[in-house]
Amino acid sequence: MYKEYKQIKLWQGVLVLVLAAVILFIIAPVFLSPLGMYGSLLAEWMMLAVTLGLIMAFGHRPGKLLPLKKPTGAGIFGTLLMWAGAFLVEMTIILILSIFFPEDISDVNTGLSQAMLNIPFLAAFLIIAITPAICEEVVFRGVFLKSLNPRKHKWAAILICGIIFGMFHGDVFRFVPTAIGGTVMAYILLESDNMFYNFFFHFINNILPLILLFSMKDMYKDMEVWSGQGYQPLPVVSAGVYMMMCAAAPSCLYIGNYFLHSNTLGYRDTLFPRGKQAPAIILVVTSFALFFAGAALTLYGIFA
Repeated sequence: MYKEYKQIKLWQGVLVLVLAAVILFIIAPVFLSPLGMYGSLLAEWMMLAVTLGLIMAFGHRPGKLLPLKKPTGAGIFGTLLMWAGAFLVEMTIILILSIFFPEDISDVNTGLSQAMLNIPFLAAFLIIAITPAICEEVVFRGVFLKSLNPRKHKWAAILICGIIFGMFHGDVFRFVPTAIGGTVMAYILLESDNMFYNFFFHFINNILPLILLFSMKDMYKDMEVWSGQGYQPLPVVSAGVYMMMCAAAPSCLYIGNYFLHSNTLGYRDTLFPRGKQAPAIILVVTSFALFFAGAALTLYGIFA
């Protein structure tokens, strides 16, 4: 569990958030847009610099407010499992949205992918994977989350932080997936009191799609993805298959949480403690519900 630190006030966290919004939604588009993706890189580091400056101006010690400790193997594995669970949920939601809003989802994905492929991989690696994992985590989980007084309002703080994080991504179709990721990362920080796991989660979440995108770069060009010749609506079958895969998400989150707490004194010493059948029942019921819903959606897509 997270340790004691000097409580940052709500108005201080909100001020950090407002200034971050000004940088990302006003300064970056108006003054840094000629730089393209490099403008986004500059905006993120500017946001980090302003945040750290305000932290010290408010009288807080960054080392206390932003705890960074040596990770454990179990903690890293647990974080990876929790990322996998969140990722399955996010992808399932995106694919379901693609059924109802195919053009909108296609436009969002195409715009992001084209912007990334127009720069070298190492630059994209720095801009997409490294920088957000550091800068955004400091702003949202390191400062804003703490200003919501999570000692007294843990779950409210986690949910609010996740919602705000989703809103900051500036697109209605990216809101729910990013809000889910933000919620899980807020939980991880409050439970581990170690921002390394947040950096790792955020990094993995961004680097894997980037690697996949660049590995298929030539195929995208051959398919004339950027040609503007239209898009192909996502088959319902694909969403159904992902929903069946999403049946593993509850177990990933539950087991990942267990490993994350493996070195926490007083936490349960077994995955399913005796006399407490509720977690196992909830896992089984939720997983079966997702699997059968996905199977039904797949069959509908095949025979409709």
